[in-house]
Amino acid sequence: MVENVRTPASPFAVQQALLAEQLQRLLADLYPELRADVLLALQAPGKLLSTLVTPADSHDDERHLAPVLPAGVWPLLTLLLAQYLAPESDPLPACRVALAVECFICALDLLDDVEDGDTTAIIEVTGIPRVLNVSTTLLALAQKAILSLTDCGVAPEHVLSLLDTLQAASLTATAGQHQDLLAEQKPVEAFDQETCMAIAAGKAGALMRLACLLGAICAGASEQLCEQCATLGELLGIAHQLDNDCHDLSAALYRDATPGQRVKTDLQRGKKTLPVVLAAAARKTALQEQTAQADEKIQENERRALREGILATWGLCLLYRERARDCLQEIAASCSRPTPPALRLLLRL
Repeated sequence: MVENVRTPASPFAVQQALLAEQLQRLLADLYPELRADVLLALQAPGKLLSTLVTPADSHDDERHLAPVLPAGVWPLLTLLLAQYLAPESDPLPACRVALAVECFICALDLLDDVEDGDTTAIIEVTGIPRVLNVSTTLLALAQKAILSLTDCGVAPEHVLSLLDTLQAASLTATAGQHQDLLAEQKPVEAFDQETCMAIAAGKAGALMRLACLLGAICAGASEQLCEQCATLGELLGIAHQLDNDCHDLSAALYRDATPGQRVKTDLQRGKKTLPVVLAAAARKTALQEQTAQADEKIQENERRALREGILATWGLCLLYRERARDCLQEIAASCSRPTPPALRLLLRL
Protein backbone atom coordinates (compact mmCIF):
# COMPACT_ATOMS: atom_id res chain seq x y z
CA MET A 1 0.00 0.00 0.00
CA VAL A 2 2.87 2.35 0.75
CA GLU A 3 4.20 1.83 -2.74
CA ASN A 4 0.97 3.35 -4.13
CA VAL A 5 1.64 6.58 -2.29
CA ARG A 6 4.70 7.71 -4.18
CA THR A 7 6.25 7.69 -7.61
CA PRO A 8 9.93 8.23 -8.45
CA ALA A 9 9.09 11.59 -10.04
CA SER A 10 7.35 12.97 -6.96
CA PRO A 11 9.23 15.75 -5.14
CA PHE A 12 7.34 14.69 -2.00
CA ALA A 13 8.24 10.99 -2.15
CA VAL A 14 10.35 10.92 1.02
CA GLN A 15 7.76 12.73 3.13
CA GLN A 16 4.88 10.72 1.66
CA ALA A 17 6.63 7.44 2.47
CA LEU A 18 7.39 8.55 6.04
CA LEU A 19 3.81 9.69 6.59
CA ALA A 20 2.34 6.51 5.08
CA GLU A 21 4.54 4.31 7.27
CA GLN A 22 3.55 6.16 10.43
CA LEU A 23 -0.10 6.13 9.40
CA GLN A 24 -0.08 2.36 9.10
CA ARG A 25 1.28 2.17 12.65
CA LEU A 26 -1.43 4.52 13.89
CA LEU A 27 -4.11 2.28 12.36
CA ALA A 28 -2.55 -1.01 13.42
CA ASP A 29 -4.67 -1.58 16.55
CA LEU A 30 -8.04 -0.86 14.96
CA TYR A 31 -10.67 -3.58 14.65
CA PRO A 32 -9.78 -5.25 11.30
CA GLU A 33 -13.04 -4.54 9.47
CA LEU A 34 -13.14 -0.97 10.78
CA ARG A 35 -9.51 -0.56 9.74
CA ALA A 36 -10.42 -1.67 6.20
CA ASP A 37 -13.09 1.03 5.96
CA VAL A 38 -10.76 3.67 7.39
CA LEU A 39 -8.14 2.70 4.81
CA LEU A 40 -10.77 3.04 2.10
CA ALA A 41 -11.43 6.62 3.21
CA LEU A 42 -7.71 7.39 3.28
CA GLN A 43 -7.32 6.00 -0.24
CA ALA A 44 -9.79 8.49 -1.72
CA PRO A 45 -8.41 10.90 -4.35
CA GLY A 46 -6.02 13.38 -2.76
CA LYS A 47 -5.74 11.48 0.51
CA LEU A 48 -2.42 10.21 1.79
CA LEU A 49 -2.86 6.59 0.69
CA SER A 50 -4.28 7.42 -2.73
CA THR A 51 -2.34 6.80 -5.92
CA LEU A 52 -0.42 9.94 -6.85
CA VAL A 53 -1.95 11.62 -9.89
CA THR A 54 0.15 13.75 -12.23
CA PRO A 55 -1.11 16.19 -14.87
CA ALA A 56 -0.14 13.74 -17.60
CA ASP A 57 -2.52 11.17 -16.11
CA SER A 58 -5.52 13.53 -16.26
CA HIS A 59 -7.90 13.72 -19.20
CA ASP A 60 -7.40 16.80 -21.36
CA ASP A 61 -10.94 18.03 -20.77
CA GLU A 62 -10.52 17.79 -16.99
CA ARG A 63 -7.19 19.56 -16.46
CA HIS A 64 -8.65 23.06 -16.70
CA LEU A 65 -11.53 22.20 -14.38
CA ALA A 66 -9.63 20.99 -11.29
CA PRO A 67 -6.11 21.50 -9.93
CA VAL A 68 -3.87 18.44 -9.64
CA LEU A 69 -2.59 17.97 -6.11
CA PRO A 70 -0.22 15.37 -4.64
CA ALA A 71 -1.46 12.55 -2.46
CA GLY A 72 -1.70 13.72 1.15
CA VAL A 73 -1.54 17.45 0.47
CA TRP A 74 -2.83 18.33 3.97
CA PRO A 75 -0.27 16.40 6.06
CA LEU A 76 2.46 17.33 3.60
CA LEU A 77 1.72 20.99 4.24
CA THR A 78 2.09 20.57 8.01
CA LEU A 79 5.22 18.41 7.75
CA LEU A 80 7.03 20.49 5.11
CA LEU A 81 6.32 23.72 6.93
CA ALA A 82 7.58 22.29 10.23
CA GLN A 83 10.75 21.03 8.52
CA TYR A 84 11.28 24.41 6.88
CA LEU A 85 10.98 26.28 10.17
CA ALA A 86 13.08 23.77 12.14
CA PRO A 87 15.25 21.89 9.61
CA GLU A 88 17.46 20.25 12.25
CA SER A 89 14.65 18.86 14.39
CA ASP A 90 13.49 15.25 14.63
CA PRO A 91 10.84 14.76 11.89
CA LEU A 92 8.85 12.16 13.84
CA PRO A 93 6.85 14.56 16.07
CA ALA A 94 5.98 16.74 13.07
CA CYS A 95 5.01 13.61 11.16
CA ARG A 96 2.56 12.57 13.88
CA VAL A 97 1.05 16.04 14.05
CA ALA A 98 0.71 15.97 10.26
CA LEU A 99 -1.15 12.66 10.52
CA ALA A 100 -3.53 14.25 13.01
CA VAL A 101 -4.28 16.85 10.33
CA GLU A 102 -4.86 14.15 7.70
CA CYS A 103 -7.25 12.19 9.92
CA PHE A 104 -9.08 15.32 11.04
CA ILE A 105 -9.58 16.68 7.51
CA CYS A 106 -10.58 13.28 6.16
CA ALA A 107 -13.23 12.97 8.90
CA LEU A 108 -14.68 16.39 8.11
CA ASP A 109 -14.67 15.61 4.38
CA LEU A 110 -16.72 12.47 5.01
CA LEU A 111 -19.19 14.38 7.15
CA ASP A 112 -19.41 17.13 4.54
CA ASP A 113 -20.24 14.57 1.82
CA VAL A 114 -23.01 13.06 3.94
CA GLU A 115 -24.43 16.45 4.90
CA ASP A 116 -24.37 17.65 1.30
CA GLY A 117 -25.85 14.44 -0.06
CA ASP A 118 -22.90 13.99 -2.43
CA THR A 119 -22.19 10.65 -4.08
CA THR A 120 -18.69 9.33 -3.40
CA ALA A 121 -17.00 5.97 -3.86
CA ILE A 122 -16.85 5.15 -0.16
CA ILE A 123 -20.52 6.03 0.38
CA GLU A 124 -21.49 3.76 -2.53
CA VAL A 125 -19.39 0.89 -1.16
CA THR A 126 -20.05 1.11 2.58
CA GLY A 127 -23.22 3.14 3.01
CA ILE A 128 -23.81 6.23 5.14
CA PRO A 129 -23.90 4.55 8.61
CA ARG A 130 -20.42 3.04 8.18
CA VAL A 131 -19.10 6.29 6.70
CA LEU A 132 -20.29 8.17 9.80
CA ASN A 133 -18.56 5.62 12.03
CA VAL A 134 -15.37 5.97 10.02
CA SER A 135 -15.48 9.75 10.48
CA THR A 136 -15.84 9.28 14.25
CA THR A 137 -12.87 6.92 14.22
CA LEU A 138 -10.75 9.38 12.27
CA LEU A 139 -11.52 12.18 14.74
CA ALA A 140 -10.39 9.90 17.58
CA LEU A 141 -7.24 8.97 15.64
CA ALA A 142 -6.40 12.66 15.16
CA GLN A 143 -6.33 13.14 18.92
CA LYS A 144 -4.46 9.86 19.43
CA ALA A 145 -1.76 10.99 17.00
CA ILE A 146 -1.15 14.18 18.98
CA LEU A 147 -1.29 12.42 22.34
CA SER A 148 1.34 9.97 21.08
CA LEU A 149 3.83 12.86 21.05
CA THR A 150 4.54 12.12 24.71
CA ASP A 151 6.27 8.94 23.46
CA CYS A 152 8.65 11.22 21.52
CA GLY A 153 9.56 13.20 24.63
CA VAL A 154 7.36 16.19 23.79
CA ALA A 155 6.43 18.19 26.90
CA PRO A 156 2.82 17.73 28.11
CA GLU A 157 2.13 21.48 27.90
CA HIS A 158 3.24 21.44 24.26
CA VAL A 159 0.90 18.52 23.53
CA LEU A 160 -1.93 20.38 25.25
CA SER A 161 -1.27 23.44 23.09
CA LEU A 162 -1.52 21.36 19.93
CA LEU A 163 -4.75 19.72 21.10
CA ASP A 164 -6.22 23.09 22.04
CA THR A 165 -5.39 24.44 18.57
CA LEU A 166 -7.05 21.42 16.96
CA GLN A 167 -10.21 21.83 19.02
CA ALA A 168 -10.45 25.57 18.34
CA ALA A 169 -10.19 24.95 14.59
CA SER A 170 -12.82 22.22 14.85
CA LEU A 171 -15.34 24.59 16.43
CA THR A 172 -14.61 27.30 13.86
CA ALA A 173 -14.93 24.90 10.93
CA THR A 174 -18.16 23.32 12.19
CA ALA A 175 -19.64 26.78 12.74
CA GLY A 176 -18.76 27.67 9.14
CA GLN A 177 -20.29 24.43 7.92
CA HIS A 178 -23.45 25.12 9.92
CA GLN A 179 -23.75 28.55 8.30
CA ASP A 180 -23.38 26.87 4.93
CA LEU A 181 -26.11 24.34 5.71
CA LEU A 182 -28.51 26.99 7.00
CA ALA A 183 -27.86 29.06 3.89
CA GLU A 184 -29.57 26.40 1.78
CA GLN A 185 -32.92 27.39 3.32
CA LYS A 186 -32.50 31.10 2.59
CA PRO A 187 -33.03 32.96 -0.69
CA VAL A 188 -29.93 33.88 -2.65
CA GLU A 189 -30.91 37.55 -2.39
CA ALA A 190 -30.13 37.38 1.36
CA PHE A 191 -26.44 36.84 0.59
CA ASP A 192 -23.68 39.13 -0.56
CA GLN A 193 -19.96 38.84 -1.20
CA GLU A 194 -19.02 39.60 2.40
CA THR A 195 -21.24 36.84 3.78
CA CYS A 196 -19.90 34.29 1.31
CA MET A 197 -16.31 35.22 2.14
CA ALA A 198 -17.03 34.82 5.86
CA ILE A 199 -18.35 31.30 5.28
CA ALA A 200 -15.29 30.44 3.17
CA ALA A 201 -13.01 31.74 5.93
CA GLY A 202 -14.88 29.70 8.53
CA LYS A 203 -14.61 26.50 6.51
CA ALA A 204 -11.57 26.02 4.26
CA GLY A 205 -9.79 29.07 5.68
CA ALA A 206 -9.94 27.69 9.22
CA LEU A 207 -8.77 24.23 8.16
CA MET A 208 -5.73 25.32 6.17
CA ARG A 209 -4.93 27.81 8.93
CA LEU A 210 -4.90 24.82 11.28
CA ALA A 211 -2.57 22.78 9.05
CA CYS A 212 -0.04 25.62 8.85
CA LEU A 213 -0.34 26.68 12.48
CA LEU A 214 0.18 23.15 13.80
CA GLY A 215 3.33 22.88 11.69
CA ALA A 216 4.65 26.13 13.13
CA ILE A 217 3.80 25.17 16.73
CA CYS A 218 5.42 21.77 16.24
CA ALA A 219 8.58 23.51 15.01
CA GLY A 220 8.70 25.69 18.15
CA ALA A 221 8.25 28.87 16.11
CA SER A 222 7.85 32.25 17.80
CA GLU A 223 4.40 33.69 18.40
CA GLN A 224 4.87 36.16 15.54
CA LEU A 225 5.99 33.45 13.12
CA CYS A 226 3.10 31.20 14.19
CA GLU A 227 0.66 33.99 13.39
CA GLN A 228 2.29 34.57 10.00
CA CYS A 229 1.95 30.87 9.18
CA ALA A 230 -1.65 30.86 10.37
CA THR A 231 -2.43 33.85 8.15
CA LEU A 232 -0.75 32.13 5.20
CA GLY A 233 -2.96 29.09 5.71
CA GLU A 234 -6.14 31.12 6.05
CA LEU A 235 -5.48 33.08 2.85
CA LEU A 236 -4.69 29.93 0.92
CA GLY A 237 -7.71 28.15 2.37
CA ILE A 238 -10.07 30.89 1.25
CA ALA A 239 -8.45 30.95 -2.19
CA HIS A 240 -8.80 27.17 -2.41
CA GLN A 241 -12.49 27.35 -1.47
CA LEU A 242 -13.19 30.00 -4.09
CA ASP A 243 -11.30 28.01 -6.68
CA ASN A 244 -13.16 24.84 -5.73
CA ASP A 245 -16.53 26.60 -5.98
CA CYS A 246 -15.61 27.81 -9.45
CA HIS A 247 -14.54 24.33 -10.59
CA ASP A 248 -17.76 22.77 -9.28
CA LEU A 249 -19.92 25.33 -11.05
CA SER A 250 -17.83 25.05 -14.23
CA ALA A 251 -18.33 21.28 -14.22
CA ALA A 252 -22.09 21.78 -13.90
CA LEU A 253 -22.09 24.25 -16.79
CA TYR A 254 -19.79 22.55 -19.27
CA ARG A 255 -20.17 18.81 -18.80
CA ASP A 256 -22.22 16.15 -17.09
CA ALA A 257 -20.79 13.95 -14.36
CA THR A 258 -19.06 10.83 -15.70
CA PRO A 259 -19.16 7.35 -14.12
CA GLY A 260 -16.86 7.09 -11.10
CA GLN A 261 -16.62 10.85 -10.75
CA ARG A 262 -17.71 12.63 -7.58
CA VAL A 263 -21.18 14.12 -8.05
CA LYS A 264 -21.65 17.64 -6.67
CA THR A 265 -25.06 19.00 -5.87
CA ASP A 266 -24.37 22.67 -5.09
CA LEU A 267 -26.92 24.07 -7.54
CA GLN A 268 -29.59 21.48 -6.79
CA ARG A 269 -29.28 21.96 -3.03
CA GLY A 270 -29.26 25.75 -3.20
CA LYS A 271 -25.67 26.25 -2.06
CA LYS A 272 -24.86 29.95 -1.72
CA THR A 273 -21.28 29.85 -3.01
CA LEU A 274 -19.77 33.14 -4.09
CA PRO A 275 -20.01 32.54 -7.87
CA VAL A 276 -23.68 31.60 -7.46
CA VAL A 277 -24.41 34.72 -5.40
CA LEU A 278 -22.56 36.98 -7.85
CA ALA A 279 -24.36 35.31 -10.75
CA ALA A 280 -27.72 35.96 -9.08
CA ALA A 281 -26.87 39.64 -8.76
CA ALA A 282 -25.81 39.81 -12.42
CA ARG A 283 -28.97 37.98 -13.51
CA LYS A 284 -31.16 40.37 -11.53
CA THR A 285 -29.52 43.33 -13.23
CA ALA A 286 -30.02 41.78 -16.66
CA LEU A 287 -33.71 41.13 -15.98
CA GLN A 288 -34.21 44.70 -14.86
CA GLU A 289 -32.71 45.97 -18.10
CA GLN A 290 -34.68 43.69 -20.42
CA THR A 291 -38.41 42.98 -20.52
CA ALA A 292 -40.16 40.01 -22.13
CA GLN A 293 -37.74 37.45 -23.54
CA ALA A 294 -38.00 34.03 -25.09
CA ASP A 295 -37.21 31.05 -22.85
CA GLU A 296 -34.01 30.31 -24.79
CA LYS A 297 -32.84 33.90 -24.32
CA ILE A 298 -33.55 33.73 -20.59
CA GLN A 299 -31.57 30.49 -20.28
CA GLU A 300 -28.65 32.01 -22.17
CA ASN A 301 -28.71 35.05 -19.88
CA GLU A 302 -28.66 32.76 -16.86
CA ARG A 303 -25.66 30.86 -18.23
CA ARG A 304 -23.93 34.14 -19.00
CA ALA A 305 -24.57 35.34 -15.45
CA LEU A 306 -23.10 32.11 -14.05
CA ARG A 307 -19.99 32.52 -16.20
CA GLU A 308 -19.61 36.11 -14.98
CA GLY A 309 -19.94 34.88 -11.38
CA ILE A 310 -17.23 32.31 -11.98
CA LEU A 311 -14.85 34.85 -13.54
CA ALA A 312 -15.39 37.37 -10.74
CA THR A 313 -14.78 34.69 -8.11
CA TRP A 314 -11.61 33.52 -9.83
CA GLY A 315 -10.41 37.12 -9.76
CA LEU A 316 -10.86 37.19 -5.97
CA CYS A 317 -9.14 33.82 -5.73
CA LEU A 318 -6.08 35.24 -7.49
CA LEU A 319 -6.12 38.25 -5.16
CA TYR A 320 -6.03 36.01 -2.09
CA ARG A 321 -3.25 33.92 -3.58
CA GLU A 322 -1.23 37.08 -4.18
CA ARG A 323 -1.72 38.08 -0.55
CA ALA A 324 -0.63 34.59 0.47
CA ARG A 325 2.50 34.95 -1.68
CA ASP A 326 3.35 38.18 0.14
CA CYS A 327 2.82 36.43 3.47
CA LEU A 328 5.15 33.60 2.44
CA GLN A 329 7.83 36.16 1.61
CA GLU A 330 7.43 37.63 5.10
CA ILE A 331 7.89 34.17 6.60
CA ALA A 332 11.03 33.64 4.52
CA ALA A 333 12.37 36.99 5.74
CA SER A 334 11.68 36.00 9.35
CA CYS A 335 13.51 32.69 8.81
CA SER A 336 16.37 34.39 6.92
CA ARG A 337 16.35 31.64 4.30
CA PRO A 338 14.44 31.01 1.07
CA THR A 339 11.35 28.83 0.92
CA PRO A 340 12.19 25.27 -0.20
CA PRO A 341 11.05 24.49 -3.76
CA ALA A 342 8.94 21.52 -2.59
CA LEU A 343 6.99 23.72 -0.18
CA ARG A 344 6.45 26.40 -2.84
CA LEU A 345 5.26 23.73 -5.26
CA LEU A 346 2.84 22.36 -2.68
CA LEU A 347 1.48 25.83 -1.96
CA ARG A 348 1.42 26.62 -5.70
CA LEU A 349 3.01 30.00 -4.96
